Amino acid sequence: MSTVTLKTVNAEDVPEFKRRLQDAFTRAALEAFPDFPEVIPPDRDIDESLGAPGAEALQIVCDGEPVGGAIVTGEGASKLLDFIFIDVACQGRCLGQAAWGAIEARYPDATHWELVTPYHERRNIHFYVNRCGFRITEYYNERHPDPHFPQGEAGDYPGEDGGLFKFEKDISRTGD
Repeated sequence: MSTVTLKTVNAEDVPEFKRRLQDAFTRAALEAFPDFPEVIPPDRDIDESLGAPGAEALQIVCDGEPVGGAIVTGEGASKLLDFIFIDVACQGRCLGQAAWGAIEARYPDATHWELVTPYHERRNIHFYVNRCGFRITEYYNERHPDPHFPQGEAGDYPGEDGGLFKFEKDISRTGD
């Protein structure tokens, strides 16, 4: 069995990290919408995440090779998983669940996690709910916008009403 670990992304590695993140996210959008017109997420979204309080960009490493990444933000017991991805060439090897386990282990004091994912990402929804123990707590759409994004900026896919699912996970820390 392969070992998955996490390594902090160095400043000089940020451009390549961003490119890999965008490749993974854009590829998923193109699978759902073959005529998808842009690279996602845009640089400004990644830069905003990297500049958020408590932000940490992490390489997901398997057997010494980078296979994905994540950006975790937040301070204290509440964390936001802004982005997590497995490189396109490495998908389908059960690395996501091992990566999530490594992320939880890296933040042992985190008792509340949040994230959002687009409504059409059925594979992600399955992963977060059935593999990682998250629950869906909100559905952001044009009638119930995400308070963190300006109107029309999040979940805007061609020919669709769009929308994002918000996920949460509370971890009970007994015996601490």
